Amino acid sequence: MRTDVVVDEWPTPEHAGEVGWDALAGAEDFFLTPPWMRVLHDSSGAWMRYLTARAGGELLAGLPLVLATREAPWSLGRTDLLIAHCAAEGMAGAAEVSAAFGDLDRLMPSMMLGGRHLGRTRLLLGPGAGADTAHLLVERAERTAAEAGCRSLCFPYVDSRDTLQRQVLAERGYTSHVSGEFATLTLPGRDFTDYATGLPAARSRRVRAERRRIEACGAEITLAPLDPADIPRLAELETQLFAKYGMAGWDPRRSEAVLEAAHRRLGDRALVSKAVLDGRIAGFGLILEHGEDWFAHRAGFDYAAQAKLPLYYELLYYTVADRAPAVGVRRVHYGIGSTQAKASRGCALSRQYLHVKELSA
Repeated sequence: MRTDVVVDEWPTPEHAGEVGWDALAGAEDFFLTPPWMRVLHDSSGAWMRYLTARAGGELLAGLPLVLATREAPWSLGRTDLLIAHCAAEGMAGAAEVSAAFGDLDRLMPSMMLGGRHLGRTRLLLGPGAGADTAHLLVERAERTAAEAGCRSLCFPYVDSRDTLQRQVLAERGYTSHVSGEFATLTLPGRDFTDYATGLPAARSRRVRAERRRIEACGAEITLAPLDPADIPRLAELETQLFAKYGMAGWDPRRSEAVLEAAHRRLGDRALVSKAVLDGRIAGFGLILEHGEDWFAHRAGFDYAAQAKLPLYYELLYYTVADRAPAVGVRRVHYGIGSTQAKASRGCALSRQYLHVKELSA
């Protein structure tokens, strides 16, 4: 075990960036890059910190911390609500974990580790880091959580491929259960036609028929950098989506804050795929650029205006598949949720695990 490792705690993503955090983030880690973490700082109002481990001038590892209170509106991003959700959805092991804790309120407030995004929350480990470094960072996170008055710590979505991280958490007494499936689409060719013909025959026919319906309806479909003038309407549409899926109390100002911060911090790297019907935006998808990878992050729809039009698939899959290869993008990440729909459009799935540890009173 190395004895020269120093663990530091930083108050902002910019501080972490100054010691080389960016070098730790890989192609799938957009939501753990300083620009996006600043978006969360600007829009969420949550307490956030960043741990780094360094030795001899080399940055070995990084770990973001986010404090989730009972007031945090993150139904899939805070410990108590996420465990309850996973149990209700029948995810493997979740009912047993929920029963073992009993009253899940006992876990709040909770320190969320590895980022506040849906899928692939994790330690960032550089080539010089091993299990000992991971132990040091998680141990420091546990001390910080206790000092902040937390009752638990939670990595909400650890990828099954992160075997070292999962081993370290098991050794430290974290309990785990399945928390979702992370979806990624690898684009097979140059455009929509290549994408569609690469699907199984029956699905390919359906996908091409759906696109013909969109073309016939007269909708204007665009994919372009986020226009600030559209933000109030996009927030309204996202609120409609949340209401449809059980989040009737969502405040559209929260959506506006995220979209405004994304535009401010990412500029042209924040793209919007949108459909305009009768002069009004009827649906959108927010697509975030990160090198050769895109991340589909938010969406919303006017359900009355779209009726039975397949705008979700058009904006999040077909338009993206048509445009991404031309700018060198080969993978699009869709995160968790709507697993069947994502798999039906060609996504590969990677299992995610929640890891939780209750702190002693």
